[in-house]
Amino acid sequence: MDVPLSLVESVPLMEDLYYASIECAGVPLEQIAGERVGCHAERAEEQTSGFLPERHQLVFRSVSSPEDAPNDDTIQRVIYRSDLPYRPEHSSITYPAELNRRPTTVGALGPYASLICGHQDYIENSVLLSAVQTVGSAARLREIREVAYAYGHRFRARSDGERDMHRRRTMLETISEGLSHLELELSYSVEAGGDIGTLIPALRVESFHSALYSAMGLTERSALIGQMLSRLSNAISAELTSVESAEQRAGDRRRIRTVVAVTFVTTVTGTLSLLFGFFGINARQVDEDRSMFDDRYTPIYALITLILACALAIFSGMRLHERWTERRERNRIRTWETIHGLLAREFGAVMLDPARMAPAPSSRTIPGTRTRPPDEEPQPSGTPPR
Repeated sequence: MDVPLSLVESVPLMEDLYYASIECAGVPLEQIAGERVGCHAERAEEQTSGFLPERHQLVFRSVSSPEDAPNDDTIQRVIYRSDLPYRPEHSSITYPAELNRRPTTVGALGPYASLICGHQDYIENSVLLSAVQTVGSAARLREIREVAYAYGHRFRARSDGERDMHRRRTMLETISEGLSHLELELSYSVEAGGDIGTLIPALRVESFHSALYSAMGLTERSALIGQMLSRLSNAISAELTSVESAEQRAGDRRRIRTVVAVTFVTTVTGTLSLLFGFFGINARQVDEDRSMFDDRYTPIYALITLILACALAIFSGMRLHERWTERRERNRIRTWETIHGLLAREFGAVMLDPARMAPAPSSRTIPGTRTRPPDEEPQPSGTPPR
């Protein structure tokens, strides 16, 4: 927008433009901008309600002589969009070195407005591209932060008493996949946008772009949001580990039930197989005229009972050995105690074990008052008597 106004006179116009409270022939500024980029009115009403909150204003002015260059007071009035005096020691305006090398060039940056004076057209165009890239990165950073907060709210609102492990795992995997996309978007859309030198190899443009990124706080904010995403990913990984542990315990219990059932069936069927296998053989030891409960078959029943007793003894022995191993591991010296023992052995350090220290017996006798020996100097307390 070209206006025939001085820098100070353009401050009210900048204020109205920043808040989009300006109309042209009764048409709002947002509608005009939408029509210029090919967005029709009906589509604009359906898709968007206005500009995004991320905005940065650029003010360009030609300078013919060093006396025509704006002073610091004029610069601060334009940057802060306020026609008021200020104290220089309390200002956040940045002056990139490459934009202020010559007496007829001025470059001043603020978080929401920048003033470029006395530079060539291609520098102004490059500065415009830099501002577009920076504002786009700021908008993308805000969207990433909102989605990260939504994921954090979903993670904290989860129910710890949820018994359906599959549902918990699905929710955590969905958030984890979303976080991976956010980290990739943060790297390519925000952090990578801080380098413009590979696209526009110009010192003045690089200086402006770096200063603008710093002035808008994108570097610090992107690092902060990156830490948020990383810590949320770590929390989700820990929760997934807990879910995997719960699923593993459930699987172990399921396998134990299956093994117990199969073992019981195998024991019964194996015993009956031994019994009926003996009575089913064609041998003279099996008399078809005798009952299977006859005393004649006592040895075979004793053998089957002995086999079952041996199996029970083996199981009991293995269980006792397992308990003994667990008790030994439970009573094993802790890691820190082992480290202190190593230090005491290698470096001669003294380690006091509070569990093994016994309090000294308190003496109930009251020491008597010692009289001073005659014709001698007083002795200090604790000196043994001669």
